[in-house]
Amino acid sequence: LLGIAVGKEKFLPDAKEAVNAMLQTPMEADDLQREYITEASQRICKCLKADFAPFLPHLLPGLYKCLKLDAEDTTAPKPGDEDDDDQYITVSTGEGKLLKVRSSKFEELLQAVQLLQTYCVEMESAFFDCVPQVAEHLLPLLDSTDEVSMLCDEARSAAFQCWAALIKCARIGAQERGQPPQLAHQLLMTFLQKTCTSMAKDEDCDTLRDAADGLAECLKNVGTGVLQAMEVAQLVQQLFKFIDDSLKRTFEAEKEKLSDKASAPQELQGDEDDGDEDAGNEETCRRSLEDAIGAVMKAAPQEFQQCLPECTRRITQWLGTKEHKTLALFLCADLLDHLKEQSESTWPVVMPGIFAGLGDKEADVRIPAAYAISLAAPLPKFAEAAPQAFREVAKLVSGPAPKKRDEQGKVAMDNCVSALLALARHQGAACPADIPAWSLVVSKLPLRDDEDEAKKVHKIIVELVMAQHSGLLGADNANIGKVLSALAEVYKQENLVEKETDEQILNIFKMLPRDNLQRLASGFSEKQQKKIEKMLSSS
Repeated sequence: LLGIAVGKEKFLPDAKEAVNAMLQTPMEADDLQREYITEASQRICKCLKADFAPFLPHLLPGLYKCLKLDAEDTTAPKPGDEDDDDQYITVSTGEGKLLKVRSSKFEELLQAVQLLQTYCVEMESAFFDCVPQVAEHLLPLLDSTDEVSMLCDEARSAAFQCWAALIKCARIGAQERGQPPQLAHQLLMTFLQKTCTSMAKDEDCDTLRDAADGLAECLKNVGTGVLQAMEVAQLVQQLFKFIDDSLKRTFEAEKEKLSDKASAPQELQGDEDDGDEDAGNEETCRRSLEDAIGAVMKAAPQEFQQCLPECTRRITQWLGTKEHKTLALFLCADLLDHLKEQSESTWPVVMPGIFAGLGDKEADVRIPAAYAISLAAPLPKFAEAAPQAFREVAKLVSGPAPKKRDEQGKVAMDNCVSALLALARHQGAACPADIPAWSLVVSKLPLRDDEDEAKKVHKIIVELVMAQHSGLLGADNANIGKVLSALAEVYKQENLVEKETDEQILNIFKMLPRDNLQRLASGFSEKQQKKIEKMLSSS
Protein backbone atom coordinates (compact mmCIF):
# COMPACT_ATOMS: atom_id res chain seq x y z
CA LEU A 1 0.00 0.00 0.00
CA LEU A 2 2.91 2.33 0.79
CA GLY A 3 4.45 1.57 -2.58
CA ILE A 4 1.25 2.44 -4.43
CA ALA A 5 1.06 5.71 -2.48
CA VAL A 6 4.65 6.89 -3.07
CA GLY A 7 5.15 5.50 -6.59
CA LYS A 8 7.30 2.68 -7.90
CA GLU A 9 10.49 4.75 -8.34
CA LYS A 10 10.75 5.55 -4.62
CA PHE A 11 9.45 2.14 -3.57
CA LEU A 12 11.83 -0.03 -5.62
CA PRO A 13 14.66 -0.26 -3.01
CA ASP A 14 12.16 -1.17 -0.27
CA ALA A 15 10.53 -3.69 -2.59
CA LYS A 16 13.87 -5.50 -2.97
CA GLU A 17 14.19 -5.82 0.81
CA ALA A 18 10.59 -7.03 1.12
CA VAL A 19 11.01 -9.69 -1.58
CA ASN A 20 14.31 -10.88 -0.06
CA ALA A 21 12.56 -11.28 3.28
CA MET A 22 9.79 -13.29 1.63
CA LEU A 23 12.32 -15.55 -0.09
CA GLN A 24 13.89 -16.39 3.26
CA THR A 25 10.56 -17.70 4.57
CA PRO A 26 10.56 -21.52 4.33
CA MET A 27 8.10 -23.19 1.98
CA GLU A 28 6.68 -25.03 5.00
CA ALA A 29 5.40 -21.75 6.49
CA ASP A 30 1.94 -21.89 8.04
CA ASP A 31 -1.20 -20.92 6.11
CA LEU A 32 -1.41 -17.42 7.64
CA GLN A 33 2.22 -16.61 6.83
CA ARG A 34 1.80 -17.90 3.30
CA GLU A 35 -1.33 -15.79 2.83
CA TYR A 36 0.48 -12.64 3.99
CA ILE A 37 3.37 -13.35 1.63
CA THR A 38 0.98 -13.90 -1.29
CA GLU A 39 -0.86 -10.63 -0.63
CA ALA A 40 2.41 -8.71 -0.25
CA SER A 41 3.77 -10.14 -3.49
CA GLN A 42 0.58 -9.20 -5.33
CA ARG A 43 0.67 -5.63 -4.04
CA ILE A 44 4.35 -5.16 -4.86
CA CYS A 45 3.72 -6.44 -8.40
CA LYS A 46 0.71 -4.12 -8.83
CA CYS A 47 2.92 -1.21 -7.79
CA LEU A 48 6.02 -2.03 -9.84
CA LYS A 49 4.31 -3.48 -12.96
CA ALA A 50 7.06 -4.31 -15.52
CA ASP A 51 9.78 -3.39 -13.01
CA PHE A 52 8.79 -6.47 -11.02
CA ALA A 53 10.55 -8.64 -13.64
CA PRO A 54 13.93 -8.96 -11.82
CA PHE A 55 12.20 -10.70 -8.91
CA LEU A 56 10.58 -13.42 -11.05
CA PRO A 57 13.57 -15.80 -11.28
CA HIS A 58 13.60 -15.96 -7.48
CA LEU A 59 9.82 -16.24 -6.94
CA LEU A 60 8.62 -18.52 -9.75
CA PRO A 61 10.40 -21.75 -8.66
CA GLY A 62 8.55 -21.66 -5.33
CA LEU A 63 5.22 -21.19 -7.14
CA TYR A 64 6.00 -24.07 -9.49
CA LYS A 65 6.55 -26.29 -6.45
CA CYS A 66 3.16 -25.20 -5.07
CA LEU A 67 1.48 -26.25 -8.34
CA LYS A 68 2.50 -29.85 -7.76
CA LEU A 69 0.43 -31.96 -5.42
CA ASP A 70 3.02 -33.47 -3.07
CA ALA A 71 1.38 -36.78 -2.36
CA GLU A 72 2.29 -39.65 -0.09
CA ASP A 73 1.72 -43.28 -1.01
CA THR A 74 -0.91 -44.70 1.34
CA THR A 75 0.78 -48.09 1.27
CA ALA A 76 3.62 -46.62 3.32
CA PRO A 77 2.26 -43.96 5.68
CA LYS A 78 4.70 -41.94 7.74
CA PRO A 79 4.79 -42.43 11.52
CA GLY A 80 2.10 -40.39 13.24
CA ASP A 81 -0.08 -39.98 10.14
CA GLU A 82 -2.56 -42.61 11.29
CA ASP A 83 -4.13 -40.19 13.77
CA ASP A 84 -4.13 -37.29 11.34
CA ASP A 85 -6.58 -38.54 8.71
CA ASP A 86 -8.73 -35.41 8.89
CA GLN A 87 -5.82 -33.38 7.47
CA TYR A 88 -5.41 -35.64 4.44
CA ILE A 89 -7.54 -36.60 1.47
CA THR A 90 -7.05 -39.96 -0.21
CA VAL A 91 -7.44 -39.70 -3.97
CA SER A 92 -7.06 -41.98 -6.95
CA THR A 93 -5.02 -40.85 -9.93
CA GLY A 94 -5.82 -41.71 -13.53
CA GLU A 95 -3.20 -44.47 -13.26
CA GLY A 96 -5.10 -46.14 -10.42
CA LYS A 97 -2.60 -45.21 -7.72
CA LEU A 98 -3.93 -44.21 -4.30
CA LEU A 99 -2.34 -41.06 -2.91
CA LYS A 100 -2.68 -39.13 0.31
CA VAL A 101 -2.70 -35.34 -0.17
CA ARG A 102 -2.71 -32.82 2.64
CA SER A 103 -6.02 -30.91 2.44
CA SER A 104 -4.32 -27.52 2.88
CA LYS A 105 -2.39 -28.23 -0.32
CA PHE A 106 -5.45 -27.46 -2.42
CA GLU A 107 -5.68 -23.93 -0.98
CA GLU A 108 -1.94 -23.47 -1.50
CA LEU A 109 -2.38 -24.56 -5.11
CA LEU A 110 -5.19 -22.04 -5.65
CA GLN A 111 -3.13 -19.19 -4.17
CA ALA A 112 -0.20 -20.02 -6.44
CA VAL A 113 -2.39 -19.90 -9.56
CA GLN A 114 -3.98 -16.60 -8.49
CA LEU A 115 -0.55 -15.08 -7.85
CA LEU A 116 0.67 -16.14 -11.28
CA GLN A 117 -2.40 -14.52 -12.83
CA THR A 118 -1.61 -11.28 -10.97
CA TYR A 119 1.90 -11.32 -12.44
CA CYS A 120 0.46 -11.81 -15.95
CA VAL A 121 -2.20 -9.11 -15.66
CA GLU A 122 0.04 -6.48 -14.08
CA MET A 123 3.22 -7.08 -16.09
CA GLU A 124 1.73 -8.02 -19.49
CA SER A 125 4.54 -7.98 -22.11
CA ALA A 126 7.24 -7.88 -19.41
CA PHE A 127 6.11 -11.40 -18.45
CA PHE A 128 6.59 -12.67 -22.03
CA ASP A 129 9.81 -14.63 -21.42
CA CYS A 130 8.23 -16.55 -18.54
CA VAL A 131 5.08 -17.57 -20.44
CA PRO A 132 6.25 -20.95 -21.87
CA GLN A 133 7.55 -22.24 -18.53
CA VAL A 134 4.48 -21.08 -16.58
CA ALA A 135 2.20 -22.69 -19.18
CA GLU A 136 4.10 -25.97 -18.81
CA HIS A 137 3.48 -26.03 -15.05
CA LEU A 138 -0.19 -24.98 -15.39
CA LEU A 139 -0.98 -27.56 -18.08
CA PRO A 140 -1.89 -30.45 -15.73
CA LEU A 141 -4.65 -28.30 -14.21
CA LEU A 142 -6.38 -27.88 -17.57
CA ASP A 143 -7.13 -31.59 -17.62
CA SER A 144 -9.69 -33.32 -15.42
CA THR A 145 -8.91 -36.93 -16.25
CA ASP A 146 -8.24 -38.02 -12.69
CA GLU A 147 -9.64 -37.53 -9.20
CA VAL A 148 -6.72 -35.33 -8.16
CA SER A 149 -7.65 -32.77 -10.79
CA MET A 150 -11.35 -33.02 -10.05
CA LEU A 151 -10.71 -32.08 -6.40
CA CYS A 152 -9.01 -28.90 -7.64
CA ASP A 153 -12.08 -27.43 -9.39
CA GLU A 154 -11.55 -23.98 -7.90
CA ALA A 155 -7.87 -24.01 -8.82
CA ARG A 156 -8.73 -25.29 -12.32
CA SER A 157 -11.16 -22.42 -12.78
CA ALA A 158 -8.42 -19.98 -11.73
CA ALA A 159 -5.98 -21.78 -14.06
CA PHE A 160 -8.34 -21.21 -17.01
CA GLN A 161 -8.29 -17.46 -16.35
CA CYS A 162 -4.53 -17.50 -15.77
CA TRP A 163 -4.04 -19.30 -19.09
CA ALA A 164 -6.08 -16.57 -20.80
CA ALA A 165 -3.81 -13.96 -19.18
CA LEU A 166 -0.77 -15.88 -20.49
CA ILE A 167 -2.23 -15.67 -24.00
CA LYS A 168 -2.56 -11.90 -23.67
CA CYS A 169 1.05 -11.62 -22.41
CA ALA A 170 2.20 -13.74 -25.37
CA ARG A 171 0.25 -11.63 -27.90
CA ILE A 172 1.34 -8.23 -26.59
CA GLY A 173 4.91 -9.40 -25.99
CA ALA A 174 5.19 -10.71 -29.55
CA GLN A 175 3.77 -7.48 -30.98
CA GLU A 176 6.28 -5.34 -29.06
CA ARG A 177 9.14 -7.58 -30.21
CA GLY A 178 8.00 -7.60 -33.84
CA GLN A 179 7.32 -11.35 -33.74
CA PRO A 180 4.36 -13.31 -35.16
CA PRO A 181 1.72 -14.38 -32.60
CA GLN A 182 2.90 -17.99 -32.77
CA LEU A 183 3.10 -18.52 -29.00
CA ALA A 184 -0.38 -17.06 -28.40
CA HIS A 185 -1.81 -19.33 -31.12
CA GLN A 186 -0.03 -22.36 -29.68
CA LEU A 187 -1.39 -21.62 -26.19
CA LEU A 188 -4.92 -21.24 -27.54
CA MET A 189 -4.74 -24.50 -29.48
CA THR A 190 -3.46 -26.33 -26.41
CA PHE A 191 -6.29 -24.90 -24.32
CA LEU A 192 -8.91 -25.89 -26.92
CA GLN A 193 -7.54 -29.41 -27.22
CA LYS A 194 -7.47 -29.99 -23.46
CA THR A 195 -10.68 -28.29 -22.38
CA CYS A 196 -12.95 -29.26 -25.28
CA THR A 197 -11.99 -32.90 -24.79
CA SER A 198 -12.82 -32.63 -21.08
CA MET A 199 -16.04 -30.71 -21.75
CA ALA A 200 -17.26 -33.42 -24.15
CA LYS A 201 -17.11 -35.95 -21.28
CA ASP A 202 -18.43 -33.62 -18.58
CA GLU A 203 -22.06 -33.33 -17.47
CA ASP A 204 -21.52 -31.00 -14.52
CA CYS A 205 -22.90 -27.60 -15.49
CA ASP A 206 -20.67 -25.75 -12.99
CA THR A 207 -17.37 -27.12 -14.31
CA LEU A 208 -18.63 -26.72 -17.89
CA ARG A 209 -19.42 -23.07 -17.14
CA ASP A 210 -15.93 -22.50 -15.73
CA ALA A 211 -14.36 -24.07 -18.81
CA ALA A 212 -16.57 -22.00 -21.14
CA ASP A 213 -15.67 -18.80 -19.26
CA GLY A 214 -11.98 -19.64 -19.58
CA LEU A 215 -12.39 -20.43 -23.26
CA ALA A 216 -14.17 -17.13 -23.90
CA GLU A 217 -11.42 -15.19 -22.11
CA CYS A 218 -8.70 -16.99 -24.09
CA LEU A 219 -10.43 -16.12 -27.37
CA LYS A 220 -10.91 -12.48 -26.35
CA ASN A 221 -7.20 -12.20 -25.49
CA VAL A 222 -5.70 -13.96 -28.52
CA GLY A 223 -6.54 -11.18 -31.01
CA THR A 224 -7.73 -11.51 -34.60
CA GLY A 225 -6.11 -13.40 -37.45
CA VAL A 226 -5.21 -16.49 -35.41
CA LEU A 227 -8.10 -18.90 -36.05
CA GLN A 228 -8.58 -20.53 -39.44
CA ALA A 229 -12.02 -21.01 -41.03
CA MET A 230 -12.10 -24.77 -40.35
CA GLU A 231 -11.10 -24.24 -36.72
CA VAL A 232 -13.90 -21.70 -36.30
CA ALA A 233 -16.50 -24.01 -37.84
CA GLN A 234 -15.48 -26.95 -35.64
CA LEU A 235 -15.34 -24.88 -32.45
CA VAL A 236 -18.73 -23.23 -32.99
CA GLN A 237 -20.27 -26.62 -33.79
CA GLN A 238 -18.87 -28.01 -30.52
CA LEU A 239 -20.15 -25.08 -28.48
CA PHE A 240 -23.66 -25.39 -29.93
CA LYS A 241 -23.48 -29.13 -29.14
CA PHE A 242 -22.62 -28.34 -25.50
CA ILE A 243 -25.62 -25.98 -25.36
CA ASP A 244 -27.83 -28.75 -26.79
CA ASP A 245 -26.53 -31.14 -24.14
CA SER A 246 -27.38 -28.62 -21.42
CA LEU A 247 -30.89 -28.14 -22.81
CA LYS A 248 -31.32 -31.90 -22.85
CA ARG A 249 -30.20 -32.19 -19.21
CA THR A 250 -32.69 -29.49 -18.23
CA PHE A 251 -35.49 -31.25 -20.12
CA GLU A 252 -34.69 -34.62 -18.55
CA ALA A 253 -34.47 -33.11 -15.06
CA GLU A 254 -37.85 -31.39 -15.49
CA LYS A 255 -39.37 -34.60 -16.83
CA GLU A 256 -38.03 -36.57 -13.84
CA LYS A 257 -39.27 -33.89 -11.43
CA LEU A 258 -42.81 -34.09 -12.86
CA SER A 259 -42.73 -37.87 -12.76
CA ASP A 260 -41.61 -37.92 -9.12
CA LYS A 261 -44.25 -35.36 -8.20
CA ALA A 262 -46.99 -37.43 -9.81
CA SER A 263 -45.96 -40.73 -8.20
CA ALA A 264 -44.72 -39.75 -4.73
CA PRO A 265 -46.86 -38.80 -1.71
CA GLN A 266 -46.80 -35.11 -0.79
CA GLU A 267 -44.60 -35.68 2.28
CA LEU A 268 -41.94 -37.50 0.24
CA GLN A 269 -41.71 -35.05 -2.62
CA GLY A 270 -38.40 -33.22 -3.03
CA ASP A 271 -37.81 -29.54 -2.44
CA GLU A 272 -38.85 -27.55 -5.51
CA ASP A 273 -36.14 -24.99 -4.79
CA ASP A 274 -33.49 -27.64 -5.51
CA GLY A 275 -34.90 -28.21 -8.96
CA ASP A 276 -35.09 -24.48 -9.62
CA GLU A 277 -31.46 -24.08 -8.56
CA ASP A 278 -30.34 -26.86 -10.92
CA ALA A 279 -32.25 -25.27 -13.80
CA GLY A 280 -30.68 -21.89 -12.99
CA ASN A 281 -27.20 -23.41 -12.96
CA GLU A 282 -27.79 -24.97 -16.37
CA GLU A 283 -29.06 -21.63 -17.70
CA THR A 284 -25.91 -19.90 -16.46
CA CYS A 285 -23.85 -22.62 -18.11
CA ARG A 286 -25.60 -22.03 -21.45
CA ARG A 287 -25.06 -18.30 -21.12
CA SER A 288 -21.31 -18.88 -20.68
CA LEU A 289 -21.24 -21.20 -23.70
CA GLU A 290 -23.02 -18.56 -25.78
CA ASP A 291 -20.51 -15.96 -24.57
CA ALA A 292 -17.75 -18.25 -25.86
CA ILE A 293 -19.46 -18.27 -29.28
CA GLY A 294 -19.44 -14.46 -29.14
CA ALA A 295 -15.72 -14.59 -28.34
CA VAL A 296 -15.17 -16.68 -31.49
CA MET A 297 -16.91 -13.90 -33.47
CA LYS A 298 -14.55 -11.34 -31.95
CA ALA A 299 -11.43 -13.40 -32.67
CA ALA A 300 -12.41 -14.34 -36.23
CA PRO A 301 -15.20 -12.10 -37.61
CA GLN A 302 -14.56 -12.93 -41.27
CA GLU A 303 -14.18 -16.66 -40.69
CA PHE A 304 -17.40 -16.67 -38.63
CA GLN A 305 -19.52 -15.69 -41.64
CA GLN A 306 -19.97 -19.37 -42.53
CA CYS A 307 -21.72 -19.88 -39.15
CA LEU A 308 -24.41 -17.22 -39.67
CA PRO A 309 -27.04 -19.60 -41.14
CA GLU A 310 -26.71 -21.84 -38.08
CA CYS A 311 -26.94 -18.81 -35.78
CA THR A 312 -30.12 -17.71 -37.56
CA ARG A 313 -31.59 -21.19 -37.15
CA ARG A 314 -30.74 -21.27 -33.46
CA ILE A 315 -32.14 -17.79 -32.80
CA THR A 316 -35.40 -18.70 -34.57
CA GLN A 317 -35.67 -21.90 -32.54
CA TRP A 318 -34.85 -20.29 -29.16
CA LEU A 319 -37.08 -17.24 -29.67
CA GLY A 320 -40.02 -19.61 -30.08
CA THR A 321 -39.50 -20.98 -26.57
CA LYS A 322 -40.30 -18.90 -23.50
CA GLU A 323 -37.41 -20.32 -21.48
CA HIS A 324 -34.76 -19.65 -24.14
CA LYS A 325 -35.62 -16.14 -25.38
CA THR A 326 -32.89 -14.59 -23.24
CA LEU A 327 -30.25 -16.92 -24.70
CA ALA A 328 -31.41 -16.04 -28.23
CA LEU A 329 -31.22 -12.30 -27.54
CA PHE A 330 -27.71 -12.51 -26.10
CA LEU A 331 -26.67 -14.29 -29.30
CA CYS A 332 -28.32 -11.45 -31.28
CA ALA A 333 -26.39 -8.92 -29.20
CA ASP A 334 -23.08 -10.69 -29.84
CA LEU A 335 -23.73 -10.72 -33.60
CA LEU A 336 -24.30 -6.95 -33.54
CA ASP A 337 -21.39 -6.29 -31.20
CA HIS A 338 -18.69 -8.32 -32.94
CA LEU A 339 -19.82 -8.56 -36.56
CA LYS A 340 -21.55 -5.17 -36.87
CA GLU A 341 -23.16 -4.87 -40.32
CA GLN A 342 -21.54 -8.12 -41.44
CA SER A 343 -24.36 -9.76 -39.47
CA GLU A 344 -26.98 -8.12 -41.70
CA SER A 345 -28.04 -11.44 -43.26
CA THR A 346 -29.44 -12.43 -39.84
CA TRP A 347 -31.38 -9.18 -39.30
CA PRO A 348 -34.73 -10.39 -40.73
CA VAL A 349 -34.85 -12.75 -37.72
CA VAL A 350 -32.73 -10.76 -35.25
CA MET A 351 -34.51 -7.38 -35.39
CA PRO A 352 -38.11 -8.62 -34.90
CA GLY A 353 -36.83 -10.74 -32.02
CA ILE A 354 -35.19 -7.73 -30.38
CA PHE A 355 -38.27 -5.52 -30.71
CA ALA A 356 -40.50 -8.28 -29.36
CA GLY A 357 -38.08 -8.66 -26.46
CA LEU A 358 -38.42 -4.97 -25.56
CA GLY A 359 -42.11 -5.50 -24.98
CA ASP A 360 -41.73 -8.71 -22.97
CA LYS A 361 -43.11 -8.68 -19.43
CA GLU A 362 -40.00 -10.49 -18.13
CA ALA A 363 -37.12 -8.18 -17.20
CA ASP A 364 -34.62 -10.96 -18.00
CA VAL A 365 -35.78 -10.75 -21.62
CA ARG A 366 -35.89 -6.93 -21.80
CA ILE A 367 -32.27 -6.63 -20.57
CA PRO A 368 -30.55 -8.28 -23.59
CA ALA A 369 -33.13 -6.73 -25.96
CA ALA A 370 -32.29 -3.20 -24.78
CA TYR A 371 -28.58 -4.04 -24.76
CA ALA A 372 -28.87 -5.18 -28.40
CA ILE A 373 -30.49 -1.84 -29.34
CA SER A 374 -27.54 0.06 -27.83
CA LEU A 375 -25.19 -2.07 -29.97
CA ALA A 376 -27.24 -1.62 -33.14
CA ALA A 377 -27.67 2.16 -32.74
CA PRO A 378 -24.19 3.14 -34.06
CA LEU A 379 -24.66 1.11 -37.27
CA PRO A 380 -25.71 3.30 -40.24
CA LYS A 381 -27.91 0.54 -41.68
CA PHE A 382 -29.97 0.53 -38.48
CA ALA A 383 -31.40 3.94 -39.47
CA GLU A 384 -34.45 2.33 -41.06
CA ALA A 385 -35.45 0.69 -37.76
CA ALA A 386 -34.35 3.62 -35.56
CA PRO A 387 -37.75 5.46 -35.36
CA GLN A 388 -39.43 2.32 -34.04
CA ALA A 389 -36.54 1.80 -31.63
CA PHE A 390 -36.91 5.36 -30.30
CA ARG A 391 -40.61 4.84 -29.65
CA GLU A 392 -40.28 1.41 -28.00
CA VAL A 393 -37.36 2.36 -25.76
CA ALA A 394 -38.74 5.80 -24.85
CA LYS A 395 -42.01 4.16 -23.81
CA LEU A 396 -40.10 1.97 -21.36
CA VAL A 397 -37.90 4.78 -20.01
CA SER A 398 -40.86 7.11 -19.46
CA GLY A 399 -43.01 4.34 -18.00
CA PRO A 400 -43.45 3.42 -14.32
CA ALA A 401 -40.23 2.98 -12.36
CA PRO A 402 -39.48 -0.61 -11.27
CA LYS A 403 -40.41 -1.50 -7.72
CA LYS A 404 -37.73 -1.21 -5.08
CA ARG A 405 -37.22 -4.97 -4.77
CA ASP A 406 -37.42 -5.65 -8.50
CA GLU A 407 -33.66 -5.94 -9.02
CA GLN A 408 -33.85 -7.27 -12.57
CA GLY A 409 -36.45 -4.65 -13.46
CA LYS A 410 -34.05 -1.93 -12.34
CA VAL A 411 -31.23 -3.47 -14.39
CA ALA A 412 -33.56 -3.57 -17.40
CA MET A 413 -34.35 0.13 -16.91
CA ASP A 414 -30.64 1.01 -16.85
CA ASN A 415 -30.17 -0.87 -20.11
CA CYS A 416 -33.10 0.99 -21.67
CA VAL A 417 -31.59 4.34 -20.65
CA SER A 418 -28.27 3.24 -22.16
CA ALA A 419 -30.06 2.22 -25.36
CA LEU A 420 -31.90 5.55 -25.59
CA LEU A 421 -28.61 7.42 -25.09
CA ALA A 422 -27.01 5.41 -27.92
CA LEU A 423 -29.98 6.13 -30.20
CA ALA A 424 -29.90 9.86 -29.39
CA ARG A 425 -26.16 10.04 -30.10
CA HIS A 426 -26.03 8.01 -33.30
CA GLN A 427 -29.54 8.13 -34.80
CA GLY A 428 -30.72 11.58 -33.68
CA ALA A 429 -31.98 12.50 -37.14
CA ALA A 430 -34.41 9.56 -37.01
CA CYS A 431 -35.90 10.53 -33.65
CA PRO A 432 -39.66 11.25 -33.92
CA ALA A 433 -40.47 14.87 -33.07
CA ASP A 434 -42.65 13.91 -30.12
CA ILE A 435 -39.92 11.87 -28.37
CA PRO A 436 -37.79 14.02 -25.98
CA ALA A 437 -34.93 11.50 -26.01
CA TRP A 438 -32.24 13.64 -24.33
CA SER A 439 -34.56 14.89 -21.59
CA LEU A 440 -35.61 11.32 -20.80
CA VAL A 441 -31.99 10.20 -20.53
CA VAL A 442 -31.06 13.11 -18.25
CA SER A 443 -34.08 12.46 -16.02
CA LYS A 444 -32.79 8.95 -15.27
CA LEU A 445 -29.22 9.91 -14.35
CA PRO A 446 -27.23 8.59 -12.63
CA LEU A 447 -27.51 4.85 -13.29
CA ARG A 448 -26.88 2.57 -10.31
CA ASP A 449 -28.18 -0.95 -10.87
CA ASP A 450 -26.30 -2.32 -13.90
CA GLU A 451 -22.75 -1.35 -12.98
CA ASP A 452 -21.24 -2.13 -16.39
CA GLU A 453 -23.82 0.00 -18.18
CA ALA A 454 -23.47 2.70 -15.51
CA LYS A 455 -19.73 3.03 -16.12
CA LYS A 456 -20.28 3.15 -19.87
CA VAL A 457 -23.10 5.71 -19.71
CA HIS A 458 -21.36 7.98 -17.20
CA LYS A 459 -18.20 7.98 -19.32
CA ILE A 460 -20.22 9.05 -22.38
CA ILE A 461 -22.07 11.74 -20.40
CA VAL A 462 -18.76 13.20 -19.21
CA GLU A 463 -17.39 13.24 -22.75
CA LEU A 464 -20.52 14.98 -24.05
CA VAL A 465 -20.36 17.60 -21.28
CA MET A 466 -16.73 18.37 -22.13
CA ALA A 467 -17.73 18.66 -25.79
CA GLN A 468 -20.63 20.95 -24.75
CA HIS A 469 -23.10 18.74 -26.58
CA SER A 470 -26.24 20.79 -27.21
CA GLY A 471 -28.60 17.79 -27.10
CA LEU A 472 -27.46 16.66 -23.68
CA LEU A 473 -27.18 20.15 -22.15
CA GLY A 474 -30.52 21.26 -23.62
CA ALA A 475 -31.74 24.65 -24.82
CA ASP A 476 -29.99 27.44 -22.87
CA ASN A 477 -28.14 24.72 -20.90
CA ALA A 478 -31.39 23.79 -19.16
CA ASN A 479 -30.10 20.30 -18.29
CA ILE A 480 -26.69 21.32 -16.93
CA GLY A 481 -27.77 21.38 -13.29
CA LYS A 482 -29.25 17.88 -13.38
CA VAL A 483 -26.23 16.51 -15.28
CA LEU A 484 -23.72 18.05 -12.84
CA SER A 485 -25.80 16.76 -9.93
CA ALA A 486 -25.56 13.22 -11.35
CA LEU A 487 -21.80 13.50 -11.90
CA ALA A 488 -21.27 14.72 -8.34
CA GLU A 489 -23.35 11.77 -7.14
CA VAL A 490 -21.18 9.13 -8.82
CA TYR A 491 -17.79 10.79 -8.28
CA LYS A 492 -15.36 8.42 -6.51
CA GLN A 493 -17.87 5.54 -6.62
CA GLU A 494 -15.65 2.99 -8.29
CA ASN A 495 -18.52 0.60 -8.94
CA LEU A 496 -20.23 3.27 -11.09
CA VAL A 497 -17.34 5.16 -12.75
CA GLU A 498 -13.88 4.30 -14.02
CA LYS A 499 -10.85 6.06 -12.57
CA GLU A 500 -10.31 8.04 -15.78
CA THR A 501 -13.93 9.22 -15.70
CA ASP A 502 -13.43 10.40 -12.11
CA GLU A 503 -10.51 12.55 -13.24
CA GLN A 504 -12.61 14.05 -16.02
CA ILE A 505 -15.47 14.80 -13.60
CA LEU A 506 -13.01 16.66 -11.37
CA ASN A 507 -11.77 18.65 -14.36
CA ILE A 508 -15.33 19.61 -15.30
CA PHE A 509 -16.02 21.06 -11.86
CA LYS A 510 -12.64 22.80 -11.76
CA MET A 511 -13.30 24.47 -15.12
CA LEU A 512 -16.73 25.79 -14.14
CA PRO A 513 -16.75 29.40 -12.85
CA ARG A 514 -17.56 29.47 -9.12
CA ASP A 515 -20.46 31.87 -9.59
CA ASN A 516 -22.06 29.40 -12.05
CA LEU A 517 -21.73 26.63 -9.50
CA GLN A 518 -23.27 28.79 -6.78
CA ARG A 519 -26.18 29.59 -9.05
CA LEU A 520 -26.77 25.88 -9.66
CA ALA A 521 -26.23 24.90 -6.02
CA SER A 522 -29.92 24.92 -5.19
CA GLY A 523 -30.37 21.91 -7.46
CA PHE A 524 -27.75 19.88 -5.57
CA SER A 525 -28.44 17.83 -2.48
CA GLU A 526 -26.53 18.68 0.69
CA LYS A 527 -24.40 15.58 0.22
CA GLN A 528 -23.60 16.55 -3.37
CA GLN A 529 -22.66 20.10 -2.33
CA LYS A 530 -20.24 18.74 0.27
CA LYS A 531 -18.70 16.40 -2.32
CA ILE A 532 -18.23 19.28 -4.75
CA GLU A 533 -16.67 21.49 -2.04
CA LYS A 534 -14.28 18.70 -1.07
CA MET A 535 -13.50 18.06 -4.73
CA LEU A 536 -12.55 21.68 -5.37
CA SER A 537 -10.68 22.22 -2.11
CA SER A 538 -8.46 19.18 -2.65
CA SER A 539 -7.56 20.06 -6.25
